[in-house]
Amino acid sequence: MMELNGEPSTRRWLPSHVYADMSEATSRMRYLISCYSSPGDPRLGPYVLGVEHLANGALLGHVGFSPFDSDVEVSYAIAEGSRGRGYGSEALLNACQWAAEDFNLPSLLAITEAENAPSRRTLERAEFVHAEDTLMQFQGNQQTVSRYLWRRANEPAR
Repeated sequence: MMELNGEPSTRRWLPSHVYADMSEATSRMRYLISCYSSPGDPRLGPYVLGVEHLANGALLGHVGFSPFDSDVEVSYAIAEGSRGRGYGSEALLNACQWAAEDFNLPSLLAITEAENAPSRRTLERAEFVHAEDTLMQFQGNQQTVSRYLWRRANEPAR
């Protein structure tokens, strides 16, 4: 977790995921683990899943779900050394299908910096649809972000 969150791309695109030291990372990990049972619902608190390599069990990154206004937002990260092989879009799509089914979520929201072209491509490969670009407070700064929506199969557009 410390390695992934210390990578240059994480520092650039997700500075809120960068931890100062192992103590801060351990505290955050304990908190996230506690959320599996209390509240245990991404509409009420964070629910983060590790992404591991099927063949060797190496931790590749994460996919997480958390409340955002009246939606559930999904976030994700794949280690720089494991990118470009489809792991991110595969993990994102499978995690969204699982969360939609297990938590009865008709749709999911993803927000990324409008300039983050790799993240936008990953979202599109994971069947997210660009909804809009908007100015908002994101990762500690007022900036233009792209909002994407993912809908469970057979869910109408809202």
